[in-house]
Amino acid sequence: MGTQANTDIVTERMQLVRAMLARVRKITEAGVDRDVLTTITAEMKALAARRELFPVDEFPPIEGGNASMYRLSEDPDHRYALYIVAPAPGGFAPPHDHTTWAVIAGVHGRENNKLYSRTDDGSRPGVAQLEQCGELDIVPGTAVALMPDDIHSIHLGADGPHANLHLYGMSVEHCPERRMFSKSKGTYKIFPAATGIQKARGAD
Repeated sequence: MGTQANTDIVTERMQLVRAMLARVRKITEAGVDRDVLTTITAEMKALAARRELFPVDEFPPIEGGNASMYRLSEDPDHRYALYIVAPAPGGFAPPHDHTTWAVIAGVHGRENNKLYSRTDDGSRPGVAQLEQCGELDIVPGTAVALMPDDIHSIHLGADGPHANLHLYGMSVEHCPERRMFSKSKGTYKIFPAATGIQKARGAD
């Protein structure tokens, strides 16, 4: 792909990103509930459908940490953080929450998500009983919307490449109280805010 074509892709991509985020900010002016997330999900699916604007060779998977998260946009107050996430095949993220709302839309590949609910009353620190309450594959044309306390896990097959758009109400680099759960042990622990995220070309 030539230099001019690359430049055109970045320019169009960022025009669409900025326009979508402007609409999302307006949508969320009165707060975020599941109905609002449904509207945001439609916006994210429309952006993710432009798969040619997110070429896999521009966002290569890197094993380990958050190195395969590429930031497309983030407000100065760290809200409305949009990423293209391109994990390596075979990856796995244990059950976790985000402490902020999130919408994940499929661009390339298949990402299996399992959804969980807590069956304990949350009264004991570090203790959490989970049961699986849903499952879906994030592929092109699909998305999942999560409220701050919703819990999901991520499972990637050996196929690839994988890439999804992730929009968070607050940057994951500024969410230090996320919880990671062990379903088998019935426990959870706090894990730190993300680091090592890369900036995509043309990103705000």
